[in-house]
Amino acid sequence: MPVPERDKARDAIAEAEEKEKRANMKEFMIKVGNFFFKWRDTVLSLILLAALFLVAYPGQDLPPIGDLRSWKITASQEIIVSVAGFLLVLAGQIVRAVTIGWAYIKRGGLNKKIYAETLVRRGMFAHSRNPLYLGNLLIATGAIVSVNQFWYWILVLPLVYFLYYSIIFAEEKFLSGKFGADYDVYMKEVNRLMLGNLGDWSKSVEGMTFTWKRLINKEHGSIVVIFSALALYNALKFHFRHNLEWNDPWAYALFGILAALLIFQIVCVIMKKNRMLEWDSERP
Repeated sequence: MPVPERDKARDAIAEAEEKEKRANMKEFMIKVGNFFFKWRDTVLSLILLAALFLVAYPGQDLPPIGDLRSWKITASQEIIVSVAGFLLVLAGQIVRAVTIGWAYIKRGGLNKKIYAETLVRRGMFAHSRNPLYLGNLLIATGAIVSVNQFWYWILVLPLVYFLYYSIIFAEEKFLSGKFGADYDVYMKEVNRLMLGNLGDWSKSVEGMTFTWKRLINKEHGSIVVIFSALALYNALKFHFRHNLEWNDPWAYALFGILAALLIFQIVCVIMKKNRMLEWDSERP
C-alpha cells in the first residue's frame, strides 16, 4: 500500500477509535445522569453544606506545595472574591426566575425520573435548551467561588459540571426518543446551555405574561436556602479567616440578611397555605 493511502487508513482508524471513545464516554455520562437526576438537589446541597464547616479552617485545605500553605489572601481580596461569587449566584437566580416566570416545565415524573409532557420552546427555552440548569450552574459556581476553598476549586467545581452535563445528556436522549424530529430541529436551532438569539426575545414571549405567583410559589424555598447559605459562608469565612468580630457592623448586616430571608420564607409559606400563590395551570 502506498504511503499516503496507508496514512489515510491509519488516520481513519484513529478517528473511528476516537469517535467510539467519545460515544462510550457519553453513554457512561448518560447512565450517571439518569442516576443523579433524582438526587441532584440533594448532592449539591450536601456539597455546599460541607463548605459551611470547611470555611472555618483557613489554609488547612491547601496541599503541601512550596509556600502555598503559608500564603493567605487579604481581607480586601476576599471581599472581591465574595462579591464575584454573589454576582454569579445572583445571575443564576435571575436566569431561573425569568425562566420560571415566563414558561415552566416539569421534568421530574414518577419516582423523579426524567420526564416531559410537551416540548417547550417559548420563553427562555427559545434561547437555551436548559436555562434552569444554566441558572443552577451559575449558582453553584458562585457559591464555590464565595467559599474559596482549594479543593472545591479543583475537585468539587469540575464534579458539579460533570454531573450536570451528565444529566443534560440523559435528558437529551430521553427527549430525542420522545419527540423525535421536532427535538432534533430544536437541538440544531437552540444552544444546549448558553443563551442565544436574545434579539428575538419579544417573539419568544409574544402573547405571554410573567407569572409572579408561579415564580414565588416554585422558587421561594430555593431563594431562601441559596442566599442564606451565601450569607453564612461569608459570616463564617470572614470571622475565621480575617478575624471579623460577631459584633462588627458587617456581621450585623449579614445577620440582618438572614433575618430578612427568614421573614420572606414565613410570608411565602403563609401565602401558600392561604392559596394566595395559585395561578392558572393552563398558562405556559
